[in-house]
Amino acid sequence: MSPRIFIVKFDRPSATYIPGENITGSVTIVLDQTKSVRDVKIYFKGEAKVHWTTTRSERDSRGKTVSRTVHHTATEKYFSIELSLLRKSTEEVELPVGESVYYFSFQLPTNIPCSFEHKVGYIRYTAKAIVDIPWNFDWWTKSAFTVVTGLDLNPISHQCVGIDDETSKNFYCLCFNRGLIRVRIRIPSTGYVPGQYIMTEVFSNLKSEKVHVTKISAKIEEELTFHAHGSTKRDLIVIQRDQDEGPITAIHQSNLKLYVPSLPPSNLEYCGIIDLKYYLRVNVHVSGLHKKVDRKYPILIGTQPLFSSTWTPWASTNNTNPTAPIIDQEPSVSTSIKPIPGPMPQPEIILPSIPQPNINGPQSSNHPIGWHMPPPSYEECMQKADNIKDEDDSNSVYGADLPFAPRYPVFNFLTPNPSK
Repeated sequence: MSPRIFIVKFDRPSATYIPGENITGSVTIVLDQTKSVRDVKIYFKGEAKVHWTTTRSERDSRGKTVSRTVHHTATEKYFSIELSLLRKSTEEVELPVGESVYYFSFQLPTNIPCSFEHKVGYIRYTAKAIVDIPWNFDWWTKSAFTVVTGLDLNPISHQCVGIDDETSKNFYCLCFNRGLIRVRIRIPSTGYVPGQYIMTEVFSNLKSEKVHVTKISAKIEEELTFHAHGSTKRDLIVIQRDQDEGPITAIHQSNLKLYVPSLPPSNLEYCGIIDLKYYLRVNVHVSGLHKKVDRKYPILIGTQPLFSSTWTPWASTNNTNPTAPIIDQEPSVSTSIKPIPGPMPQPEIILPSIPQPNINGPQSSNHPIGWHMPPPSYEECMQKADNIKDEDDSNSVYGADLPFAPRYPVFNFLTPNPSK
C-alpha cells in the first residue's frame, strides 16, 4: 500500500527564504487504510555540487589508442539536519485513515550561498520527508526551496559607477587604410537588480567610404566558472540582448535597453566551487571581413537596488568633461548629417518612481532605511533543474522527478521607453 497523498508544504507560498530565517511548514499524508510506522521524519539538506566529463586519449596494454571518460566532481555540504515529527511513546505508531498533518520548524544557518541551478552544477536546498515503515520499504517525498543570499548594492555603490568609454578602430585591407570608426559608450550605472533596465547609449562616428556599420548591439552575459579538484570548466550564457539594425548613418546614436530578469546575485558568496559574474557587452558590427568593435564591462546584480543618483539616465561623478578626447563629430560621408554638439544627448525615457528617504518614517527589515517601495515579487529564474533527484534517491521518491527553478526578488519599476 502506498499513500494517496504524501507532500511537503512550506508555509510561504514562494518557498523563498534568506539565510538565518526560520522555515515552517508541514508534511501531509493521506491514507486509505491504517499503517504502522516507526517514525515520520524530515531531512533538511543544503549542498553545492558540480560535475562534468572530459575525454582523454590513452594507450592500453596492447599499445592501441583508446578514449577514456574522466569525471570531474566536487561537492560542498552546508548543512544536514534530520527531525522527528512524531511524539512517540512506543516503538511503533499507527497512522490513521484519511489526512494526517505533521508540522515542522527549522532555522537556516547564516553563512550559506544563494540557490543556483545549471546543468554543470547547482547550489540546492531540499526538504525530504520519510515514513519509516518496519519490515517494508519506506515512503519518501521531496521538495526544494530557494535561499536568497542578499547583495545590497548601496554599501558597494563605489563599485557601481557609470561608464563613459571611448574607443576607435582603423580598418585595413591589403595594408591600405579603409577608414576609421570612433565609438563612445555611456552607461549610467554598473549596479542593478532584477526588474530594472540597463540603458546604454552608443554613439558611433564612421569615416569610411568602403565600410558600413550594419548593427549595434548590447547584451547581458552570465559568466560561470566551475571548480573540481584543480580542474575548471567555463560557460557563458546570454541573458538578454537588444540591437539597432538601422539604417545606421555615418554619425549615429543608438539607445539600447536590456531588461534584467530574475537572476541570482553576483559572486555566489560562500560557495567555493562555482563562480558567477555578469558583464555588459557592446558590439558595433561592420560590413566586410573587418572585425567588430567589441567592448565588455563588468556589472553587479544585487538584491537591494541603489537609492542614489544613478537612477537618472546619466549621472557623472563630477561636473568635468571626460579626460579622453571627445569624438570627432564632423561628418565624413554624408554631409546631410548635422554634428552632435558636446556631450551626448540623453535618451527620452520614463524614469522609475523611486521614493525618497524618509528618516522619520517606519523602517522595514526587508528594505533599506527610509524606503517606501513595495516589496519585490519572487519570480522563477530561466535556469532550472529538470529534477531534484540525488544519486541515492530511488525512483519511488515522490516529487524528486519534478523540475525546479529557484525564485529571486524582482522589483516592479516603470518601463523606460527610449526612442531608438
